[in-house]
Amino acid sequence: MILSIRQLQDNKLSISFFNRLTASLPGAIIYSILAGVIGALILMIYLGGMVATESLMKWIPWILGFNTAITGYSLIDKTMERLHNKRIYAVGSGVIVVVTVCLVLTLTSEFGNIVTPAQLAMYGIIGVIFSGFGAWVSIKRHHFE
Repeated sequence: MILSIRQLQDNKLSISFFNRLTASLPGAIIYSILAGVIGALILMIYLGGMVATESLMKWIPWILGFNTAITGYSLIDKTMERLHNKRIYAVGSGVIVVVTVCLVLTLTSEFGNIVTPAQLAMYGIIGVIFSGFGAWVSIKRHHFE
């Protein structure tokens, strides 16, 4: 497939937009959080098309764990030298991802409130553990380079 010049220019524009966004510290934090939220929602929509809602609820902890680990890793990877208290920011971003995904699930579900407070607490703990783990992996990777 041959890309036109316009498609290549559009691609460069979108890449430069993300580069400009991650150049600032708040932009890098927002980018990392959005990557986790959007990734979790895409996985849930995909799995929701294949399995029943009750079965999907069993996958939510795994999906949130994976995406909060990505959030923690991405946050540290993009802000390594500019951010102090790296793990605290990574854990906080993981909790924000969990709360945002659960809020979106609750607001878009036809069944009403599908995430109970106990589940939200459990998902929050999963978000804290896995975002901290993702941050730890990113910090270790930077120390080896």
